[in-house]
Amino acid sequence: FCHHIKVIYNYLFRRSCINKNCFNWILKSNDEFLVVKRSENDDLYPGAWEFPGGHLENGETLKEGLKRELFEEIGFNSEFEPIITHYYDEVKNKNDELIHDLEIDFIINVNKSDVNVILSEEHCDYKWVNKDSELLDDYIKDKLLNV
Repeated sequence: FCHHIKVIYNYLFRRSCINKNCFNWILKSNDEFLVVKRSENDDLYPGAWEFPGGHLENGETLKEGLKRELFEEIGFNSEFEPIITHYYDEVKNKNDELIHDLEIDFIINVNKSDVNVILSEEHCDYKWVNKDSELLDDYIKDKLLNV
């Protein structure tokens, strides 16, 4: 019995956890959304259309990370108030290692005529599209169902 308590204690309180966080910023102008195309040289999903996104760096608040990533990926540096539209949060045990998987999507309402997109090297093109655009795969379209 004591052995089981020790195992549970170590599992819950002593194990390190790998944090995987991903944030997507959905810039919305009326009924259109900004999507960016991944570089054709990208190792993961080359040429795929997606929303700008990224990860938090150590010590960043959520708003600081959003501002930094938006500027790095598309040159966006206007003030904004993000609205959460999708939230996924799960802790998994994979190969006896805890993984905290967190994904949050934000809507940022903008006037597209005020957005001067400057793409990073990660992307090669951008477009303003509607919800049913053929450029969007089902995963991306699903993110827009509640928007």
